[in-house]
Amino acid sequence: MSDFAFAGKTFVIRLDNGVVLHNIFGAEGNKLQYAEIDGASEGASGTVDLHVAEVSPKVYLLGWNEVTGTAVTHVMNFHDRTITGFWSFDENGGRTGEVHSGTFEDLD
Repeated sequence: MSDFAFAGKTFVIRLDNGVVLHNIFGAEGNKLQYAEIDGASEGASGTVDLHVAEVSPKVYLLGWNEVTGTAVTHVMNFHDRTITGFWSFDENGGRTGEVHSGTFEDLD
């Protein structure tokens, strides 16, 4: 198992726009299985490769690309269990982005 605090664990993430995610991280911290369980894209799910950096102790920058073309980056802060995320996606022939914040809870 990886030294990343999220590796091998399952979380529920609640964002400020009403999106609720169920995220399962691989034991090595390099895979993510996600499912949107509430929100605008409820039912969306997938498994992706993660790109990870520990930017300070127990604070991680994670990024991935979804099969839909959505690019996601977020910061997980294990000190206060907060998350700040950015994602960009195709819209109306161009690209748009959104920034959101929220909290996460360990289900393990």
